[in-house]
Amino acid sequence: MAISAEASHRHQLFACWCAPIFTVLTIIGWFGFAQGLVPVPADLGAAATKDWFVAHQLATAIGCSIFLIATGFLSIFIAQLSVMLAEAERGAPVMAIAQAGGGYGVIVLVILSCCLWIGAGYRAEASPDIAVLYNDASWFGFLLGYIALTVQMLVTAAVGLADRESWMPRWWSWASVAGGLLLVTANGPAFTKSGPFAFHGLAAYYVPMVIWAIWLDGTAWLMRRELSRRKAAL
Repeated sequence: MAISAEASHRHQLFACWCAPIFTVLTIIGWFGFAQGLVPVPADLGAAATKDWFVAHQLATAIGCSIFLIATGFLSIFIAQLSVMLAEAERGAPVMAIAQAGGGYGVIVLVILSCCLWIGAGYRAEASPDIAVLYNDASWFGFLLGYIALTVQMLVTAAVGLADRESWMPRWWSWASVAGGLLLVTANGPAFTKSGPFAFHGLAAYYVPMVIWAIWLDGTAWLMRRELSRRKAAL
């Protein structure tokens, strides 16, 4: 027996709220406890990098653990976004599937990066090179994996632009295209350890994080508005 329309609406609405829940938990965990607000500089020496992670091991473990938990809510939101894109695509939900692939790719990268950040200061007796290796690998996965988020944003925008009756305004879809392409600045850490394109820099880290937050929570708001409209039309 299928669940009621009311129960389905509640499930979908909760899924839409999972995006801001993810954002709040990320602010608390990653920015509040871990190094999200002021990252360890990429050009910091090996010994100093190790000392930072050893001194902040507990805060890093707590913050990254909260960040990991947050990805569970993000996964629910991604599923709901895929459902709403598939409704627009109807018979062949190619973009909806691509969006899910990109979204879950982001989650995998966040999980792996958090595990490595926790590991960077886990053993105080370990070589400083280990801390540097773990930190660098974490940031490369976290930022250079931007393409997964870019895919999410572009395919979502593609559906919005193709559907004249979309719940996404056309300006939002075009803004998503611009934001998704601008994320290429996150690739900067592959080429430099200092300046705005290093993994602690404005262009490589802070700008992509702001784009991610605005797109995620803005899209979630539009989805909640559409679900409310549907319920009112019943």
